Amino acid sequence: MHYILSARRAFVSVGLSLLLAGPLSAAGRRLALEDITADPPIFGRSVTGVAWRPGGREFSYVVRKGTGEEAISELWVEDARNAGRRLLVSTPGLLVPSDARADDPAHPMAKPPAPIQPKRLPLEGYRWSPDGQAILLTGDHDLWIYRVDPRRLERLTRGPEDEEFATFSPDGRRVAFVRKNDLYAVDLASGRETRLTSDGTENVFNGRLDWVYEEELASRRGGAYEWSPDGLSIAYLRLDDGPIADSPIVDFLAIPAKVVTQKYPKAGTANPIPSFRIVRADGSAGPHVELDRDGYIAPDFSWTADSRSVSYRVLPREQNREELRILDAATGASRTLSVEEDPAWVNTFEAPRFLSDGRYVWKSERSGFAHLYVGSVAGGEPKPITRGEWTVDHIVGVDARRGVAYFTANVENPRRRAIYRVGLDGKGFAKLPSAPGTHSGELSPDGRFILETSSTVSTPPVLSLLDSSGRLVRVVDRPDNRLAEFDLARTEEIETTGDDGVKLLARLVKPAAFDPSKKYPVVIFVYGGPHSQVVRDQWGATTVFDQLLASRGFLVWSLDNRGSSGRGHAWEARLLREMGKNELADQLAGVRYLKSQPFVDPSRIAIWGGSYGGYMTLYAVTHAPAVWKCAIAGAPVTDWKFYDTIYTERYMRTPAENPGGYAASGLLTRAKDLKAKLLLIHGLADDNVHFQNTVAFIDALTKAGRPYELEIQAAQKHGFRGKAANDFRNAAMLKFFEENL
Repeated sequence: MHYILSARRAFVSVGLSLLLAGPLSAAGRRLALEDITADPPIFGRSVTGVAWRPGGREFSYVVRKGTGEEAISELWVEDARNAGRRLLVSTPGLLVPSDARADDPAHPMAKPPAPIQPKRLPLEGYRWSPDGQAILLTGDHDLWIYRVDPRRLERLTRGPEDEEFATFSPDGRRVAFVRKNDLYAVDLASGRETRLTSDGTENVFNGRLDWVYEEELASRRGGAYEWSPDGLSIAYLRLDDGPIADSPIVDFLAIPAKVVTQKYPKAGTANPIPSFRIVRADGSAGPHVELDRDGYIAPDFSWTADSRSVSYRVLPREQNREELRILDAATGASRTLSVEEDPAWVNTFEAPRFLSDGRYVWKSERSGFAHLYVGSVAGGEPKPITRGEWTVDHIVGVDARRGVAYFTANVENPRRRAIYRVGLDGKGFAKLPSAPGTHSGELSPDGRFILETSSTVSTPPVLSLLDSSGRLVRVVDRPDNRLAEFDLARTEEIETTGDDGVKLLARLVKPAAFDPSKKYPVVIFVYGGPHSQVVRDQWGATTVFDQLLASRGFLVWSLDNRGSSGRGHAWEARLLREMGKNELADQLAGVRYLKSQPFVDPSRIAIWGGSYGGYMTLYAVTHAPAVWKCAIAGAPVTDWKFYDTIYTERYMRTPAENPGGYAASGLLTRAKDLKAKLLLIHGLADDNVHFQNTVAFIDALTKAGRPYELEIQAAQKHGFRGKAANDFRNAAMLKFFEENL
């Protein structure tokens, strides 16, 4: 489940009434609605597609220039050692240097007649070849290879169907991709294409994920296959969606209206049937593992360095046990390397990283907090190399030659993320020097450099190059922004307590011209769901929409209740089997804090959120109706029987197992208790939280005689896209708060 209705990420910033940012302008102008969706954004445009070129000496990134139809994208390559950089290619139109050639007729893949250039060749999603001498691009429904030296463009596939999730083989000889739910590989020397699977249909997925797996289990991409290091085999996931019932999504703009069916497993109903398989690059089948329909196979796999075995993970439908297994690619024998168990559920992380000496690096929550472990292919339980009541976020990289792992973690403060290093033997734990805020990074292939992105709640992201000790080599990208033009709000970190005395972390956004002698209305933004953080010292944790509200005289408050991430598994698992109850208790503790402040008007408190935040908004206004003056709920789940199996059953189990929990967590029977003014927002094409949820709640409100306002947008999914849709929504929300709060 993901956010809607804002550019917010599910992150958290929290603290001790500490001022994070004062007004960024002493006498700027007030934000206007059109500033929210300005192009380029008022906070600047960062480079994208940052990647290390194989070898570790250079890295690449995409720079977007211009706006609208005049915008172009440029792919630059920069030397890590001396800052020398050069333009590799730009699009649209594939503007290449003068020495470049397109569709070289001398190349064996060239099949005249052929277009000199594709009509559209976006740079987003480019991939480097293993030798760093070419990039893989997708355009005009085909795959293209752009050779760096000498520069030329080669067409790799030809046909009307899309090729998706394309990757080079590690030996650089082939490219694999998915076409119409089947896996293919094309030999780069001969251009010969081999179909690796042949049973792909509308309901059978080979090497790619269906909707529910991609939404709820994937950690990296929509593809679900992995090359062996020697480039001779591919391990892949096969999903059979045949048992899943169809859910309708109606396109009301078509004439006549068009019904699109989606395979969407609602809680308690049939699931995809998964199997884990190996296929050789020549098309011959390898071993496979079948699973019954009540289990899951995590879609991230990893091979051992010698290509002899591949790891995969299986979970029961309850998701309270995860087995890390390894499959022998030659014999088909499978054995268990490690087991994770938890009475609530097991969070799935990325696949283990295997090293050439037979060890693997693995992230586990078995201690109650996410930490790094090192295990062995030979067997035995993995050993922890990090410990403590804090969480490891992401692995920045593993330098196997030097025996060091780099990672981000919230050791000092749940609000922030810094980069740390530790030896694979558990020794030498250290924090890399950094300023406060949130940091992420990517280790170079040779282990000598780190590309780091850092930001705070008041400072947009900066891309920097560090050496492996964390010393700043140089700033690579600090986007120009127009923030100084505006009178912007300031954000304070707040710490308060729950009913049982537990520490709760929150933030408060105050108008730039805040006057402590005045009484202010408060808008509470809530997400509240599992495995997410809202209050975080990171750019985007508070949004331009928060700033807009503050510029109109509102205070904006957010609090991370139990159920959120970043504070250990027990904190997150508090919502098991009954969603809403414990989350609301903590949110109401935050309201009590607000009401204790002399500058808060206790009679003017509003709440809003999208997705799980939409659910929490409706739960709040129906279970504590006297607290709220008005509320906005975007794409809310209104009964958990309407949501998907993997997400819902992880936290609630099935409706048959937990009928009381579903009844207590559902909102339809509580519509009669609504007192606050309510605006509901939903996209009719939402394939995540179906419009069915809002329709059912409207029906309950109608039967109860409770008034509401409704904004629906045709063709919009879970998270509105496009300037017109977002401008209209933002204006409706601002108008609603100004009129009702």
